[in-house]
Amino acid sequence: MILTCEEIAFLDIYSHEGTEAPFGGPATDIMRSIGVQSGDTLNIQWAYLRDKPPTGPAIGSASEVAPRLPWPNREAVLRRDAEIRAIREHVQRAPSEQRGLSPCVRP
Repeated sequence: MILTCEEIAFLDIYSHEGTEAPFGGPATDIMRSIGVQSGDTLNIQWAYLRDKPPTGPAIGSASEVAPRLPWPNREAVLRRDAEIRAIREHVQRAPSEQRGLSPCVRP
């Protein structure tokens, strides 16, 4: 697992808000209040989908109240996203490196 339990709890709500109408809510509001936009968290969102794949058509769950923000500020969110980017790049590169193939070549 890449994410902490606290990150997953928050991302359940944040991801739902980003993928279901009316597109926004308490978790999105909290992220915006510290200057974070959806594009700042693409790798964090990738890890969320990897750690907790959707079991139906909706991603995450709706809530009237967001869980506690797992990061203290925007800089911490950006650092965490960069950490996960390194993990993502390693995971995506590893299978083709093990076979000796370019990432663009399919067997």
